[in-house]
Amino acid sequence: MSLISTADQVPVTDNEVLDEFTIPFGSWTEESVNWITLNLEGLLDAIAWPFEFLIDNFVEGFLVDLPWLWLVGIMFLVALLVRNFTVAVGTAAGLVVCGLLGNEYWEETARTIGLILVAVLLCVIIGIPLGILAGRIDAVWGVLRPTLDAMQVIHSFVYLLPFIYFWGVGAVGATMATMIFALPPLIRLTNLGIRQVPEDVVEAARAYGAPERRVLTDVQLPLARPAIMTGINQTLLLAFSMLGVAAIMGAGGLGRLLFRALGQQDVSLAASSGLAFFILAVILDRIAQTEVGHTNLFSRITTAWKSRREPEVLLDDPAFNAELRKGDTTPADPTIDADDEGAEGSRTPVGAPERAAIITSIVGGALMVVSLFLTWANDASKLTGYSRRSDQELPGESFAGWAAEGGSWFAFGVTAMGIFVILAAVRVLVSSAGGRWLSPDGALLAAVGGLITAVGYFVTSPSPLTVGYSDGIGMWVAILGGVIASAGALRWVQVAPYGPRRPLKPKIVAAPIVLGITGVIFAVVSMFSMWALDERADAVITPEIQAQIDEVVRAAAAGEIDSGPAGSEILRIRAQAATAERLVVDGKSSDGPGLGIWTLIFSAAGAVAAAGAAGAFGLGDRRQWLGGAFAMGAGTGVLLIAVGWVGSLARASDPNFTSGVGAMIGGIAGFMLLAAGNIVIAGFERSQVYGDLVLDSDSNQSTQSSARASTDPAGTDDAVRTTVAT
Repeated sequence: MSLISTADQVPVTDNEVLDEFTIPFGSWTEESVNWITLNLEGLLDAIAWPFEFLIDNFVEGFLVDLPWLWLVGIMFLVALLVRNFTVAVGTAAGLVVCGLLGNEYWEETARTIGLILVAVLLCVIIGIPLGILAGRIDAVWGVLRPTLDAMQVIHSFVYLLPFIYFWGVGAVGATMATMIFALPPLIRLTNLGIRQVPEDVVEAARAYGAPERRVLTDVQLPLARPAIMTGINQTLLLAFSMLGVAAIMGAGGLGRLLFRALGQQDVSLAASSGLAFFILAVILDRIAQTEVGHTNLFSRITTAWKSRREPEVLLDDPAFNAELRKGDTTPADPTIDADDEGAEGSRTPVGAPERAAIITSIVGGALMVVSLFLTWANDASKLTGYSRRSDQELPGESFAGWAAEGGSWFAFGVTAMGIFVILAAVRVLVSSAGGRWLSPDGALLAAVGGLITAVGYFVTSPSPLTVGYSDGIGMWVAILGGVIASAGALRWVQVAPYGPRRPLKPKIVAAPIVLGITGVIFAVVSMFSMWALDERADAVITPEIQAQIDEVVRAAAAGEIDSGPAGSEILRIRAQAATAERLVVDGKSSDGPGLGIWTLIFSAAGAVAAAGAAGAFGLGDRRQWLGGAFAMGAGTGVLLIAVGWVGSLARASDPNFTSGVGAMIGGIAGFMLLAAGNIVIAGFERSQVYGDLVLDSDSNQSTQSSARASTDPAGTDDAVRTTVAT
């Protein structure tokens, strides 16, 4: 006898019985959605209005339509005001790369910036006030806490469903989903920051008669700032990580290009949009940080995802909490009290030997800058002779460094390095302070990088079809300026009172050597890789193919075939040649520029310098500092050679001619050398002078005068010397 009373008498042990007792949850939800859509249309429109207004007017009506250089300039100023000059330059350079990928990529980059800013802005407007209320009122936190818990356990795809139902597919619903996904950490961390303010500090403010508004604005919010900034940064990271998911909803931006590339299996589209996506993520992450952390973007995004349910743990992570990084430094001299007002010290002033070296560097940098306006090419173009037939023979014409037919991006690179040398020299002369890179090692790496770039142009072989080319005086002035600037910067590094912030390890460091070897490996691959691809019709017509065409022409002239079929046959042969044959120029080919060979030579020199920075040729602060600066200079030069080749061809090229992947691989080799040198020299800074520190005014002891990380006059090593006057 059956235990159920269904019409079909299905046994209870049969899976089909589940269809007899279905819970109509889907129907309930559908009816609820239909009722809300029909009866609460005004509420839905009110919720969507801020998103629609910002997307239509700020994103589509302003950022996307803004000329690209204006947006680069705006982002540069934002980074300069929020962070510093280094981050601002990196921001501008990264956005320029995104723009040079093409107009489609630039528009989606601008749209991505807008969507992220809209989502994060609304998160801040909603999240910080809610976090403040939760931190000050327990009842509010009691309601918000389970809500946030529920929001953070729901999968990101589930967020898409209600927004698609109520607001449809598009940028509005996608931005809403992104905001909701990224909002909980900001509320939690703001609440935590308010609650962690010491109660005695709050009570003291109230005891002095401060109203609650002043207690909040003058006491709680300033002390909760690290937690709030950590929340904003994590919100930004989570919002950016949602862009790919939001693309499924029809949101614009780089996520849409990535989604399309995956669907079409378009490798070129995926690579270009992925590069722009990565660059933009790094830019926004660096701007959002109060200080540059010690972890890369992928680690930070991974940590942010792992900490979604407990974002409070990020306050103990120096990569997210800048206040912890500020507390890393301790006085180098234990006899000096860091809390003593006199322990501030002052930068060591510029002495006569250092001043002479700085002036020499300025002279060399000035020559590098002047070379941009002098002649680099005569009677033809060395660079665009490869990419444009009309530039292979230009008798009687001369071209300056800034011209596409002249030095082009090689000259721009030399000029940029010369300007950097001058800025570093003038900054130190004026304030004795400089900066992390506006310093002797920064001047040396720029000078060496500019010299290698100028030499790279000199050793570039013109196209075999170029007629009558000769180098101009501008190139020689650039090389001379690079030599003078490098000599001056080298002497500057030898005499400058700089030393490591912390003692270097008394052993050979493996990381610079490994990175240097990796750079050489990339350079070898670059040498055998394609540096140019020529698919122009006149390039693919080989002598054998031309012989076939001549035979068809002869047969038509002899009347063996009609002129119509003969013309079609010639077109077929040409089309087949264009498909099957193409001229590939690698980095070592005698028919190419030969830059792959020189990339390997300069990379090998940089790897040797990196080994010196690691201590392979002897330990010593000054010796390792020099090695690191030279390694970074070689890396800069290799990178600028790759940029010079790619950028110069991009400025002026016939259709069906492109630069090759070998240049990109060579640029990666340059990055490896930059990273190898930076491991050692990043911790160097100018020494400080401490004077007239009164140890005990009531005793017989007198003032103390000391110098931290002073430079040994012989220039062989650094020593810490303390002089006590009695």
